[in-house]
Amino acid sequence: MKRFLFPALAALTLTLGSCDEKVDCCVQPPREPVTATTLTRASTWYLSEYVAAGQITRADAIKDRFALRFVADGSYRRILLSDDSETAGTWKLAGSDNRQLNLIDHKGDLQNYTVESVSQESLFLIRPDKTGQTETYFFKTVR
Repeated sequence: MKRFLFPALAALTLTLGSCDEKVDCCVQPPREPVTATTLTRASTWYLSEYVAAGQITRADAIKDRFALRFVADGSYRRILLSDDSETAGTWKLAGSDNRQLNLIDHKGDLQNYTVESVSQESLFLIRPDKTGQTETYFFKTVR
């Protein structure tokens, strides 16, 4: 009887202890799509941090630090902060959830970024550099 009771209790514990509902603790919630409004609500996005090849550069230590101003009509301005010079271009959102930011600069060159995140205070962009390594750009609404 003891030989039968222990395995039966163990099986009952496993049966009652498990449930049909699966709780995925590691699944990220879906991200909100990026909209034109999320990019244009800030008057200016200032580059605050740049990461390339694992090297983090912040604020004024960033060579050729710049800011971006997106306008709802699809135009943007890139402002070089060292001398306040500006160049103009166009932008559009594409791809899944509008996470692909395509910039066409004043020379007609296309630059593709992925919008990793955007909020009222920050904009986080990533793209591969010429060697395929990831570059990250973190912008804030304050200089």
